[in-house]
Formats: sequence, structure tokens, C-alpha cells
Amino acid sequence: MLDRESCERRVYRLATLLTGNPNAAVKVIKSVVSAQLDLRKLDDSHMDRLTVLRSREIKSGAITCQLVPLKLAQALASLEPQQREAWVFTHVYKIPLRDMSKAMDCSTIATERHIDHATAELTEKLGTEFGKAGQILLSYSMTLQVPEFYRADQRRKRRMKWFYRVAATVFILAAIIAGLSWWLKSSGKL
Repeated sequence: MLDRESCERRVYRLATLLTGNPNAAVKVIKSVVSAQLDLRKLDDSHMDRLTVLRSREIKSGAITCQLVPLKLAQALASLEPQQREAWVFTHVYKIPLRDMSKAMDCSTIATERHIDHATAELTEKLGTEFGKAGQILLSYSMTLQVPEFYRADQRRKRRMKWFYRVAATVFILAAIIAGLSWWLKSSGKL
């Protein structure tokens, strides 16, 4: 079980590789992690499944970062979404086939087919550089940290939620005191 920050980081890293867009990956965090009432019920494969689903809603593109060679970024962006997912799970994160197929919501045979197609296409486009591609993307992925603006927004939301709770409590207490005071006056006990 991961804590909230670890969940956010995991979702952000995977969504960035699947979409090629770090800003879009923040939207994926919001729809995956922030939407969960209880993160203890969110295991890794379920989190990956939700990340894949939300990432598919975003038009993917090429990763733009100095750590990822342009040729690799373009080759990865040219893959179909499920091929990209299968290849990232296999060659970057080394996820077991069964977990991968659950995350992608397809059979293990279909997952293997996606891996084979992605591998063939990337091998053709990258040539000898194919062998280093997974490690390059893993290294890049590990440098990714959830942006500070997202963290600041989450802190602001927590403060506002706390403020509203305190304000509601004060209002309820004031109403109880006013009601009690009215009751005591009307019954002649005050």
C-alpha cells in the first residue's frame, strides 16, 4: 500500500510516459488519485488500470525532454495506445504479463500481441538504439516529480476543507447556543 504522495508520483510517471505530456499527466493524477475516497483500497494494478484508462482519454504525443532522444520520443509516440502501454509496462517498468493485461483490460494473448507489434515497430525505427530505450525511459521516468503547482493546489484545497469544517462547526454551535438560550428564556428559566 502506497501513501498519497507515492500514488501521485506513480500515476504521474506512468501517465507522462503514456501521454508524452507532463501537463496532461497532472489531469490524470486528479482523476485517479484525487477521486479515491480511500487510497488503502487502491492496489497497484487497479491504480495502473485507472491510469491507463485516463491516459487513453488524452491525445498522446512525443515526450519533449533532453533526457529522451528525439528519435526515441517520436518512435514511442507513433505507437498505438495499447502498443505503447504494453511496451512501457514490459520494457520500462518490467510489469508481469498478468498484471499488465489487467491494467490494459485485455487478455494475456492480446497483451503479448501488443508487445510484439510495439517491439517490431520500435526495433525498425530505432535500430541498434532499441536495446537502450527502456532504460532511457526508466531513467527519465524516475526524474519526474509531481509538479509543485499540483501540490500547492492540493494544500490549498485541504486548507479550504478545514476552514469550511471549522466554520460549519462554529455555525452549528452558535445555532445550538441560540436555540438553548431561546428555550431557556421562553420557559422562564433565564
